[in-house]
Amino acid sequence: MGEASSDVAAQASALRVLAVSRVAPSALGEGQHAGLRLKLSFFDSPWVMLPPIQRVFLYELGENGGGDQGFPAVVDRLKRALADTLAHYLPLAGRLEYVAETGDVFVDCSDAGVAFVEAEADVDVRRLAGDEEHDIPAFLGLVPELDAWVLPAPVLCVQATRLGAGAGLAVGLSVHHAVADGRAVWRFMEAWASASREGSPITKARGPPQYGREAVAYPNGETSSAARCSGPSHQISPR
Repeated sequence: MGEASSDVAAQASALRVLAVSRVAPSALGEGQHAGLRLKLSFFDSPWVMLPPIQRVFLYELGENGGGDQGFPAVVDRLKRALADTLAHYLPLAGRLEYVAETGDVFVDCSDAGVAFVEAEADVDVRRLAGDEEHDIPAFLGLVPELDAWVLPAPVLCVQATRLGAGAGLAVGLSVHHAVADGRAVWRFMEAWASASREGSPITKARGPPQYGREAVAYPNGETSSAARCSGPSHQISPR
């Protein structure tokens, strides 16, 4: 136990946070607006109590660190593509809030934005990608922290980490499980990659996401929402 804790502490010290900024959605996509509030359906609300989904994507940037300006240029491109993608995936830029009067949980997009962490670590990207046993402490350092247990809580946090003096890049993200499942996270990442590579998160093969509740049939009306049970089990901070 002590040895494992020391390994995690050593890995954390090897990670250096360079900057933390906020990425807001660019011009909003069709059918979305800055004051958008989405109530969790009874399909979504049970997941409020679960830990966030975490993913890490590893890339080789080559000896030149990904271009003439290296890591800063890569981060700038990622941020611009993220802003364009969030314009269509607006709930991921919102905050999860619990309404005590009704017992409901909403995604509030009135002040939409995502924390973007820039960091660096003395870790070889090829070793991480090829390590059969996996360096768990190293991977944990490559995803941003998201406190999903205190509402209101951000839905998404992103981290870009320069690896091994710029030869590699790790893009990590933490997503609140009540707002997105595994397939939704992959769809978002595909859209973000498309925005970075092709200039648009929306393509003929990948249309915009839909947030309408028309397809969700409540068997006993909206009062069956499980959020009324799960909400109070969280810590609720004052508005």
